[in-house]
Amino acid sequence: MLTRPPSLHPLAWLLPAAALAYLNALGAGFQFDDFNVIVDNPAVHSLAAWWAGMPGIRPLLKLSYTLNWLADPGPAGFHAVNVGLHLVNVALVWRLTGHLPVPAGWREDARGRRARILATLLFALHPIQTESVTYVSGRSMTLMAAFGLAGLLAWLEAPARARPRRWRLAAVALFAAAALTKEVAVVVPLLLLPLRHGRGRYLAPVLAALALAGLYYLFGYQHVLADPPPRSLAANLLSEANAVYYLLGQLVRPWALNIDPQLPELSAWSSRSALQVGGLAGVAAAAWLARRRAPWLAMPVFWFFVLLLPMYSVVPRLDLASERHLYLAGLGPFWLLGLAGAAMAAWPWRAGVAVLAMAGIAFGHVRNLDYQDEVALWQQTTRMAPDNARAWNNLGWACYLAGRTEAARAAYRRALALDPDDAFSRGNLELLGPPPRAPGAAPTSAGTP
Repeated sequence: MLTRPPSLHPLAWLLPAAALAYLNALGAGFQFDDFNVIVDNPAVHSLAAWWAGMPGIRPLLKLSYTLNWLADPGPAGFHAVNVGLHLVNVALVWRLTGHLPVPAGWREDARGRRARILATLLFALHPIQTESVTYVSGRSMTLMAAFGLAGLLAWLEAPARARPRRWRLAAVALFAAAALTKEVAVVVPLLLLPLRHGRGRYLAPVLAALALAGLYYLFGYQHVLADPPPRSLAANLLSEANAVYYLLGQLVRPWALNIDPQLPELSAWSSRSALQVGGLAGVAAAAWLARRRAPWLAMPVFWFFVLLLPMYSVVPRLDLASERHLYLAGLGPFWLLGLAGAAMAAWPWRAGVAVLAMAGIAFGHVRNLDYQDEVALWQQTTRMAPDNARAWNNLGWACYLAGRTEAARAAYRRALALDPDDAFSRGNLELLGPPPRAPGAAPTSAGTP
């Protein structure tokens, strides 16, 4: 009798697929933020300079930049590390999905494994991850996720290990490393609450509180509460609720990714904002009520809200939404989609997965091309948000740095047409000087939009 050959381990094709999706990211250049935090920042150009800046915010992230710079200051090495971190995270997510709750009976059949494959595939190949992987400064998310996911796994797998106490201590150290990479990781231990009973259920909030206190007092985060907020708390609630809906929409619009979306600042309640806030509150309440009866439904909702809470709640941010914030938080929706796909028995499983993988590779490859240089990135951004004055100003500056003076002038004028009070665009336009005159033409005053 012929026996069925053993199936290929999912990571044996998921990791090469993710590497293929980001292969052309290795040729991308540095972008605006990269120059501020790496290229033109002497504090990360030597270990002595890095140490002299301690204690400071995000010390482990800065250390990774320093080590990268010492190995090779060119962009290729930085991109290679980012892609490598993403591959590590794909492997960690696959392992972690083995601990996520599934409907009753799924552990014993193929549906549980299929849900894990789909969720990990979406995490690995969804093009919304490009802002965290292809943008060098997005390393704050990928490195934080690597530490955080490893910490969760160490804690969850401790009971099955010979020395569980050491595994829990390792988990605490990894949680601390995640918080010292990006401050929002203080909430990562809270993700243990729907995954684990016993001591982990009560220790997780304590770990998060200790991490928050340590960051606040030791690493210079006092400014978060001391700086004047850009908007009131009420306006921030309405604006960030709208931003969360925007980010959820980006999960189903891989062709519309935008590094600088133009979202409105809402200062007054409307029927739309009431529906948005009520909808988010209703989903959270439904997940809470279902936490015992359907933990497989409550957990991904909890995961999504907890990871976005530090950035989309009471602390006002200048940028209302960034797609990189879904790098780890998106695993919640990805798990729900994985469960839904696994529950659909009447569809060609292998062919469907292959199509999803090829689509993810194709969309990722196309999005990576936008990061090849600053001009390409901001041209794409202005196509996605043609009324965004800041994006036009950034495009103008990118063109100016590339020696494309007239393209820069046109971009600055477009920015001023959208926002006549934009001092940055006006100053940049004046920096260019008057445009060249055609023979016999009257002179033109500098700075005229």
